[in-house]
Amino acid sequence: MHFIAFYWTLPVKWAGFTQLPKTADEAAKASWTIRYQVERVRRWVKDEKGTLLREAVFMDARPDRGTDAIQSEIGKLLAEAVKKDAELVLVDFAQAFGWRPHGPLFDMIGDAKNCVLLPPEPIRINDELYDPVGHFRQWREIEQARQFEKGDMKQAALATMKELKAGGASYAAIAVRLNDMGVTTLNGRAWAADNVRKFMAQV
Repeated sequence: MHFIAFYWTLPVKWAGFTQLPKTADEAAKASWTIRYQVERVRRWVKDEKGTLLREAVFMDARPDRGTDAIQSEIGKLLAEAVKKDAELVLVDFAQAFGWRPHGPLFDMIGDAKNCVLLPPEPIRINDELYDPVGHFRQWREIEQARQFEKGDMKQAALATMKELKAGGASYAAIAVRLNDMGVTTLNGRAWAADNVRKFMAQV
């Protein structure tokens, strides 16, 4: 069986995360959300003994909701899948979150017979368990906290650090995750293993 993969994410405009590299491998280095989808889909295709013909990455236009900007890309991929006798495969985050699905996306794929939707199950990436549900919950908590006082942001960042540390993440892995979520230090800098360790020790 042949498959075409589609990976997507939202921008974090206040953190300057507004563009994705064009290739899946490069996009996976820039975004943990994309990296998760790449790993999830590739492993599933391998388990199915299928062939991955192509991988497309996409960043939507707004940071807070899906838009119809996605429809042009999905339309092209569905047409390509039909032409190549393949199926379009993507992760359906709404299955786990109980969220309203990405409306414009599901308007395109809802009735498509050549589309596979994978549930967003936790997987291990480089010996670290990546749970997309936990990742998005942490991101939303920090996103809400940053709209208020620095003290709120500080506590939200610390809570995220403690949760990741309890799950076995190293200081370096915590820094990577915070940076991927667009979270900076209180001074506006990127996180590194050393300042994560010092931050956790001081609060």
